[in-house]
Amino acid sequence: MTGAGVFVAFFAVLFLGMAFVDQRKVWWRFQAHRFDNPAAHEPSDGLIRGRKIALIVLALFLGWQAVGMFRLAGME
Repeated sequence: MTGAGVFVAFFAVLFLGMAFVDQRKVWWRFQAHRFDNPAAHEPSDGLIRGRKIALIVLALFLGWQAVGMFRLAGME
């Protein structure tokens, strides 16, 4: 259970870090090249805010699961 807890905790930290990265810059770096007019297809502020909230909620959930796995493994 300890290995699974470490794996889940790693992804919790990764998702939390992704939540605090500027999502607009990430979109321009990795997605904008696919469009002829990228400014017209740029994600809205609501979508970026929703993505940040979803990443934070997912990170909290995974952190909670990791703590539960560590408790099951006897690491308190």
